[in-house]
Amino acid sequence: MIRSLLVTAAAFISLPALAAEDDSLDATPPAAEKATDKPAEAVKDYTIIKVGDQDIKYSEVVETWKGLFPGGSAPDFNTFDENIRQNVLRGLVSERLIYNEALKAGYDKNAEVKKRIAALEKQVIMQSFMENKAKNLTTDAELHAAYDAKVAAAKGQEEVKARHILVSSEEEAKKIKAQLNKGADFDKLAKEKSNDKGSGSNGGELGWFTKDKMVPEFADAAFKLKKGEVSDPVKSEFGWHIIKVEDRRPVQLPSFDEMKDSLKGELANKAVQTYVEGLLKKSEIKYYGSDGKEKPFTTTMTPPADKADKADKKD
Repeated sequence: MIRSLLVTAAAFISLPALAAEDDSLDATPPAAEKATDKPAEAVKDYTIIKVGDQDIKYSEVVETWKGLFPGGSAPDFNTFDENIRQNVLRGLVSERLIYNEALKAGYDKNAEVKKRIAALEKQVIMQSFMENKAKNLTTDAELHAAYDAKVAAAKGQEEVKARHILVSSEEEAKKIKAQLNKGADFDKLAKEKSNDKGSGSNGGELGWFTKDKMVPEFADAAFKLKKGEVSDPVKSEFGWHIIKVEDRRPVQLPSFDEMKDSLKGELANKAVQTYVEGLLKKSEIKYYGSDGKEKPFTTTMTPPADKADKADKKD
């Protein structure tokens, strides 16, 4: 957390300047610094800064720099303005100085700190093991089979594109429906009246969805409407809805290549769960109550109920 705060703040305090089209900021480093056109990872490691008698290596700077760009899309550190590079270095130097002060104060010997370090070490070891395990738990054949199953399941299914206005009472919903019947603009009323601020700010827009993505009362009403129709007030656990269906079409699945990564994630999660359940079943596990009596213990993972995750749309 300290690293994130120090380095991110130090690095990006100057980044807004890059967004402006300012010719004074040349993305190409000065000739004296442009010793190589190779990516940052390929530059020979060297001491980039000294803090007293301690060295900070270029490789450490690059790893920290990568961490500021989620998804592995970090640009070459050397192509950035000198001020930005020095801000990153200031963050790392600050981190090193704080660490040195903590060691002087004996925090590395503190019992609570050691306990937290041990817990973090355990998490890193487990995570690394399972990440490596997951890589080998799915095959291309399984991915294609999973995709074919989704194609088969989607055959004959329909999806709709809709908007809605969510209010607290049936009386308010009826008033809105009456206004719409008289020609009021749905988009405008959604922005003004809807309690669903997420979709309301966009005119009630919900995008395309299949029936299983909505709570039952909402889904049943929406899929009975024809293109362009507006529903009467519909009650769900979230309040009262006025729904407008803008279009309907057969379900359109992305291509296999477009879905491959998400399919891999789905299959890996299932495979990891199966692996963990196998470990549980092979182990001798006893579960006790506060009275010391043994209680039943199931080795099968039980997913939590998803009702809490269903707003107007399930994810």
